[in-house]
Amino acid sequence: MWPDSSVLRNKYGRGEMKRIGLTIIAILSACLLLSAFALNEPLHYRLASDLKIRGKGKDGECMDYAVALSSRLAANGIHGRLIFYRWHIRSTGADGSHVFVVYNLPDHSEWIVDNEIVHPKQVPSDSTSMQLVYLLSNKPDAPVDVQLQEGLNHLSFF
Repeated sequence: MWPDSSVLRNKYGRGEMKRIGLTIIAILSACLLLSAFALNEPLHYRLASDLKIRGKGKDGECMDYAVALSSRLAANGIHGRLIFYRWHIRSTGADGSHVFVVYNLPDHSEWIVDNEIVHPKQVPSDSTSMQLVYLLSNKPDAPVDVQLQEGLNHLSFF
């Protein structure tokens, strides 16, 4: 049988109860945080999936995410490049630009990720930059015109 809260308050005092409560909350928070990232996932996968990286999951912040992720990957010995492109939805005035990260691992696998998808995707190593754009979106038949920004793409290796 659990003691009445007034018994606990009398035995430990209000300050002690508060400290115990905060300790329990801290332990539960740490457990939740650790469970958010499966520790058996490879480092590159955890880095690219980290929701705390600037711009991740935020509309219009692809450049912030690409720069932040490429810096983290490079700091961990993983190198790649950024792919810049412009897009236009046919039959509309909607257009814009986007950037995503493509990187290679020592096992020669190639991965792509941007701020709009949760996890990186492995892609065929012989994919062209244009194929990577469509692989990223999973909508190869979308009514969108895409133009690679080759000037930026030649300078975007990390």
